[in-house]
Amino acid sequence: MARNRRFVVDAAEHADEIVRFRAFVVQGPEPGDCDIWRGALSEKGYGRFWVNRPGGPTVVSAHRYALALQRGTLNAGECARHVRCDNPVCVRARVEGGNAHLVVGTQLDNVNDRIRKGRSRMWLPSDVRLARARRLREAVAGGWDAAAVQAALLFSEDPTLF
Repeated sequence: MARNRRFVVDAAEHADEIVRFRAFVVQGPEPGDCDIWRGALSEKGYGRFWVNRPGGPTVVSAHRYALALQRGTLNAGECARHVRCDNPVCVRARVEGGNAHLVVGTQLDNVNDRIRKGRSRMWLPSDVRLARARRLREAVAGGWDAAAVQAALLFSEDPTLF
């Protein structure tokens, strides 16, 4: 769903949708762990989630959905920013202990984060990021496995999926 539209996740109205979303998430047990999306992936390695809203079914980024679920809404112009882990398959918007991996911001905030963190390297092809996202997603196929997650994250010299 486009960032130029308000996106709402209401606990009562979207209860079945929320249950379906959570079924695709494997939560990391430690405060710094990611919550890994196990559902569909985009060609860039980000989670994709189908929702049925007025106007018909549409797809939303899983990390955007997770943040809207945590906050109740994302307004037009707001995006979900990965600020701790930079892993496209992470949907940890939970704030227990102040360890949310996703926060709300603007696209400019997101671009500035990317530059500041050195994630603006465009040489990493989308298919490589997608392969890394799949490895991480597969690492939690049977539930949280810290060793498998670490191995998936450290598969290359880049500890994040960018």
